Amino acid sequence: MKFLRGGARGRSIGAVKSISVAHIIAARFMAARIVAIAALWSALAVLPAYSAVTAPPLLGRASADSRQAVIKAAEAFLGAPYRLGGETKSGIDCSGLVYAAFLKATGIKVPRTVRDLSNWVLVIPRQDLVPGDLMFFDLEASATATSVPQNAAFLSKADHVGIYIGEGIFIHAASSGSPKGVIKSSLSEAGWKHRFLFAGRALPASALSGIAAEWGGGVGLGHIDSLLSSPFVSLRSFNGWGELSLPIANNFAAGIRLGIAWDRYLGVVSVPAELDIAQISGFSLFAGPALTFGSPVHVIATGGIRWSPLLFSSGAQRFGIYAELRYDHYVPLAGQPDNAVADMNACVSFSIGFRLRSVKY
Repeated sequence: MKFLRGGARGRSIGAVKSISVAHIIAARFMAARIVAIAALWSALAVLPAYSAVTAPPLLGRASADSRQAVIKAAEAFLGAPYRLGGETKSGIDCSGLVYAAFLKATGIKVPRTVRDLSNWVLVIPRQDLVPGDLMFFDLEASATATSVPQNAAFLSKADHVGIYIGEGIFIHAASSGSPKGVIKSSLSEAGWKHRFLFAGRALPASALSGIAAEWGGGVGLGHIDSLLSSPFVSLRSFNGWGELSLPIANNFAAGIRLGIAWDRYLGVVSVPAELDIAQISGFSLFAGPALTFGSPVHVIATGGIRWSPLLFSSGAQRFGIYAELRYDHYVPLAGQPDNAVADMNACVSFSIGFRLRSVKY
């Protein structure tokens, strides 16, 4: 099959190929291969707990200036006795202190229990702690225990919470020891150092919190006709892109993505500008115009679906892979014959690649 290189639709010259039994078998083989790859990626996607979200939950509802107000409200409870379920100066527990301080400082009701708080906050690395963040502990752990790995399993271990105020110091409502009640403690103390689990962010750290910059690139795997007819993968295209995005909900973001791609089969270079509505880890939809350089130069519409499991996270950096099914709508040249197979080959593509995401949280 020959391709009309640089043509506005990239059609082939020749008769339409019929869909044979061989095509159906090959299509099933290809579908099974894609499912197997997807299952492998899912099995590998064991993510650290702080890799699924990009912004603290109160982004847009409270400002970074609220942090000092939260600390001041918590310090007003210093000396208050400990009482399970309490929320007042006559008696208060650890999550009650967080609840009361945030309500006083921001007017917002946050989750009331340690378990709910631990699943609500943006989990961050310990070295990223700033005053106003939350600190979670496992009181059942030994005072000489080693540090707990920061993965999803450790969230359920949290049974105590405090508010970080800086210089390794946090304020909390202690249920045991001397003294009990609302006190300040230090992470340098062995009892707290070894029971610390993770840090959590509820308030934005700055006006830029939640902004993410992302880069990536990949390869297109053959045209659709070759994927259906052969178990062997050939390279069709090469692409690179960059994106800026903002969170719009938990694990969802909206962004603008600019890219460049070379299609070696069609002999064209395209520069797409896409609106991307995406799960940070999961599926996304994208669409937009693309300026295409070939013969002739023209603008096309592009869109599709992308699946992006994140495989590794370290602080603000997330590294992962993606698989993408894209449709490029080319305008046919005048006088070209209808050819369904050629249209499918020219307009539909499948690609895989990598992504690197850097988040300001």
